Amino acid sequence: MVNITFGSNKYINTNGIIVYRTPTGTDKELLKYELRTSDLKPLISVEIRDNVWTLIGKVHKSTSFVHVDSMYKSEEVREGSEVKKLVLKRKKDSRVVFELIVHSPTDIEVNGIFYVEGSVFPIVATRTGLTVGRGGTISRCTFENCGRGVYLT
Repeated sequence: MVNITFGSNKYINTNGIIVYRTPTGTDKELLKYELRTSDLKPLISVEIRDNVWTLIGKVHKSTSFVHVDSMYKSEEVREGSEVKKLVLKRKKDSRVVFELIVHSPTDIEVNGIFYVEGSVFPIVATRTGLTVGRGGTISRCTFENCGRGVYLT
């Protein structure tokens, strides 16, 4: 069983945690996970963008940041070679804009501020809830064995 917590909501064996429609009509996943074949550990890939759609950070398969904008700093906590936590902070005020926490090999938590193409409103995922758009909040829900969790159009 794979458990991804995103903004206090649990997604169990559910791909397409947040799917949104771009201005061109294409569906895109906010974050993607895949299972490592050797031990079925979920691997998260995500792009973190600011409100003008500039790429500020990118995580590839839960291993590290493969891109960090010069106005931000990344932090990594590891046990041996395994990532336990990835954090992206704004340099000027140390505000956390993204965090990925590996609680166990099949239990990962993702929080942060996410902007999607074509929307001026962020998706804010915190430990207390998931706020989408102008304030609609989803909190402490469970999505299990679904093709998609939340679909934004």
